[in-house]
Amino acid sequence: MKKKWLAVLCSALMVVSAGCTSSGKKAGDAPGDKPKEAFVIKDPVTLSVLIEIPGMTDDEWKKYFTETVQKKYPQISFEILRPGPGQTLNDLIAAGNIPDLIYGGPPQSDRVDKQIPLDLREHFKKHDIDISKINPNIMDSIKQLGDKGEIYGLPFTQNAFALWYNKGIFDKFGVPYPTDGMTWDQATELARKVSRVEDGVNYLGLYVTHGGITTFASPLSIPMVDKNTQQALVPDVWKSVFDRAMKIYDIPNNKPKVVGLDTINAFIKDQNIAMAAYYSIGMFSFLPQAKGLDWDVVQLPSHPEAPNKYLQADYHQFLVSRTSKNIDAAVEVLKIALSEEVQTLATRNGKLTVLKNTQIMDQFAADQEFAKGKNIKGIFKSEPTTLIPQSKYNGSVDAAIRKAFVSVFEGKTDINTALRTAKEEADKNIANMKLGEK
Repeated sequence: MKKKWLAVLCSALMVVSAGCTSSGKKAGDAPGDKPKEAFVIKDPVTLSVLIEIPGMTDDEWKKYFTETVQKKYPQISFEILRPGPGQTLNDLIAAGNIPDLIYGGPPQSDRVDKQIPLDLREHFKKHDIDISKINPNIMDSIKQLGDKGEIYGLPFTQNAFALWYNKGIFDKFGVPYPTDGMTWDQATELARKVSRVEDGVNYLGLYVTHGGITTFASPLSIPMVDKNTQQALVPDVWKSVFDRAMKIYDIPNNKPKVVGLDTINAFIKDQNIAMAAYYSIGMFSFLPQAKGLDWDVVQLPSHPEAPNKYLQADYHQFLVSRTSKNIDAAVEVLKIALSEEVQTLATRNGKLTVLKNTQIMDQFAADQEFAKGKNIKGIFKSEPTTLIPQSKYNGSVDAAIRKAFVSVFEGKTDINTALRTAKEEADKNIANMKLGEK
């Protein structure tokens, strides 16, 4: 099974390495370099891939990887794994079945601590991978995980964040559509006009906390851990964030049942949200399934402290397991993922390139029929902001702050008390983690 998996993975990577840039050189070639010999995959290989996030459907994987790889290397195949009972990464580690590749989001410090990912630096030259063509904001974020310059992952696509809206709800109530360039205060006032109950349906005007309150605050790049004391940081700016979000949810008829609403289901299936802040990757993966939804999109409203910013650098990346028996094949897959061929294909289908290539970026969603005539360019009137310093303890602070907002949302406590409690809980959790490290 493993050999079959490896063969498919290598095929994919060989397709990428065979692709040419506009200059006629192989992607990654530097002046004076001798062409690298292609890796040869003789036996059937199967590479196991754990896809930890929803922004990569089986059909998308087939389009971007399986089909591309098997054009040249039909002997390579993939075994796709997704988190579920007994199949989380921790479960797979415990069972001794660590996948060859892990596809997930930016927070990976816990995996580094567990010595799961491979340091890829020595493989870049071996496989002729030029990381200088990748968006430096993204690469700088990835490099934060290495204390001595290690690079533990390579990105495939980056996320944008925008305000998606249901035109039908605005038309129903005779309210003007949202526009690019709004502040959150302006979006809040617009939400008041469409937050209603009619014919037994509760129409939510504005939903902003997919991923919790820390996603809403992401453009502000609020650090979570003091790098010197290793204690939690909960600065006063969180009071403004909590207050801003609660002004939205205190609008009559605009309070969702839970903070962590299933945004995709509510916006695309139930179609009872007028405006929803959400990721581009996830929305473009599921919008094709929408039936009868008249939608459009505008620039994410801005916090006054961070105008025209939508999120900290957010990307989906591959990690290669250091225990993989198919490392060369796995790294070749990463090379294919970064080829102009695959990056263009993915970008035209709604997955934004990680390359510093405006020609590719300008093709975003060009092949998505459902996106034609939509305000796609509005998404990119904002840009990502700096990723906060990474720490193994960030997760403890993030969880405590999200929990604090839930307590305020549910009316159990006030903002000041909730944030004070969050600081205490985060410091306690960090202390416990340190004890466990001894």
